[in-house]
Amino acid sequence: MPQCLTANPTSLEVSTLQEGDSAYIVRVNEAAPSLTVIFVPPVLRDATGAPISTGSVTGVSVNPSGPVCGTNQIVFTTAGLNIEYTVTVTYTEPPRSETVGPPLDTPTKSPKFKPLTSCPPSAP
Repeated sequence: MPQCLTANPTSLEVSTLQEGDSAYIVRVNEAAPSLTVIFVPPVLRDATGAPISTGSVTGVSVNPSGPVCGTNQIVFTTAGLNIEYTVTVTYTEPPRSETVGPPLDTPTKSPKFKPLTSCPPSAP
């Protein structure tokens, strides 16, 4: 089960986004009427964990419309409470050392987000 997002802004790594039936809960209320989710591109690391190269997030879209999308982020507000949104994040994988030129594909991930005024008891 995806977590309940409360920090503004919240950064999520594209490579770890969970897709499926369960939605990330986004807590927005009178005290915190908006929350920005920033999508972090995948990073290629060496055996020690040091970054070698970084991909990029090339676009964010949402269905149904409502939240405002940027190139690598989306902003949820209290105007969209209790609506489950499917967010499509388009990104590129980090270039590998043996390849030259742009990546051949631009994969997408489509996690779901649902703004609520509080985190459900079951969400960590």
